[in-house]
Amino acid sequence: MPKRSKAQTQQTIELILAEAKHQLLMLGYEGMSYTTLSEATGVSRTGISHHFPRKQDFMVALEPFIVDSLRMPLDTTSTINAFMTSWMQAMHANGDFKATLKLCFYLLISGKADNGAAFRILKALQKECEQRMQTDLTVAFSQLLGASLLLCRQKSEGHAK
Repeated sequence: MPKRSKAQTQQTIELILAEAKHQLLMLGYEGMSYTTLSEATGVSRTGISHHFPRKQDFMVALEPFIVDSLRMPLDTTSTINAFMTSWMQAMHANGDFKATLKLCFYLLISGKADNGAAFRILKALQKECEQRMQTDLTVAFSQLLGASLLLCRQKSEGHAK
C-alpha cells in the first residue's frame, strides 16, 4: 500500500474533524462513534482511531473551532448588556450555538466523558470576550451559563414556550 502524503493525511484529518463537529452537535457526545464517523466519511474506524485514539481527542482538536463558533454571534464590541442580549438571542435563534452549549453542559455534568475540554472551551470563550471588550465578564458569564443551562433543559423536556 503506498504511503499517503502529508497533504492527504491532513485532508483526512480535516474531513474527520468536520464530521465529528457535525455529529457532536447533531447526535451529541454519546451519539457520535467511530462507526458513525466511518460511515459518514468513508474512512475506516481503524483509520479514524489512528488519528484520534480516544473519543476525547476529538474535543481537544475541535476546541479552537468551538470557541470561535460560540464567539461569532456575540456582540463583543459594545456594552455588557449588549453582549448578554446577543448571547440570549443566539440561544433562541442559533441552533449551533445552543447545541454547542448543550454539548459543553453534557460534558461538564454527565461524568461519562472528559469534562476538561468543556471547561477549557468555556474559559477560553470568556477570556476572548473579556479581551475584546476589555472588561471583566465573570458575573455576566455566570448568569448567562445558568440561564442557558435552564433553557437547554426546558427545551429537552418539551417545556419551552
